[in-house]
Amino acid sequence: MGDEDPCELPDGRLVCGAHGLVRCSICCRDYNFMDDLSDSEDEDSEVNIQNKLIPVLDPADLFGNPMRRGTGRLFPTQFPVLRDLVPLDVFRPFVTYNKATRWLHFVNPKQFLLFTDGACLDNGGPKPTAGWAFVHGPGSPATSGDKPLVMSGRLERKRPFGEDSIQSSNRAELRAVIAALRFRHWVGEGFTSVVIATDSEYVVKGAMEWAKKGIANGWKTSGKVDVKNKDLWKLLLGEVESWEKKGLEVMLWRVPRKCNKVADGEAKKAAGEGEVVEWVDALGVNF
Repeated sequence: MGDEDPCELPDGRLVCGAHGLVRCSICCRDYNFMDDLSDSEDEDSEVNIQNKLIPVLDPADLFGNPMRRGTGRLFPTQFPVLRDLVPLDVFRPFVTYNKATRWLHFVNPKQFLLFTDGACLDNGGPKPTAGWAFVHGPGSPATSGDKPLVMSGRLERKRPFGEDSIQSSNRAELRAVIAALRFRHWVGEGFTSVVIATDSEYVVKGAMEWAKKGIANGWKTSGKVDVKNKDLWKLLLGEVESWEKKGLEVMLWRVPRKCNKVADGEAKKAAGEGEVVEWVDALGVNF
């Protein structure tokens, strides 16, 4: 079997052999139709599968969404938390494909967890430097020596649409969430919901409450000045809207700082790295 041929997982689902994706824009293959046919016991089901027209996907979809400003039509939702549960009480490590790992909901395997954080050295001081990070899997001995799967970067000096910006912890926290959403074509892994765990009140309340007021007031404060970081708020809402159209719901969970140590530590490391001027997307294709 060549890399371009499908690979069957233990549960009977098909993924592309080269990249382990249900929907793969590199191979231009979509095996999602298997979910629709899996319950059928029709004698012709094998013929139907063989004759199924596999749609060609836009290769750009593999790397996330085109950068766009949100309209305010949709906002992230709150992940419902029972009692005093923490993320790893609800989400368990699971090998998904190609020995990559994700944290999947223990009841709903189509819902997965990401940790995000931002940090700024000398925040509010004369020489601030900020960084962001997100953790997209617990890691496995076969791929990473059991180290978490982490992406991080220095906060850019320019805004996503080109204007100059500042270095701050709030911007870094928002940047981490945006980076995580734009990292992969998450629905290609079969997911329908992503839960972003962050210890940032600014991100959670901002995305679900304050941003609504900002939109209603034309992104102006009561003092008629621009809302801080409105460029990133708009981009975050654009990501939420784009993913909703592709079948992925974005949820937020504010967690205790002690639950977010890995992302926090990596964000602080990134804040000490060399300066980055232009906006850079972190894109993950394979492991």
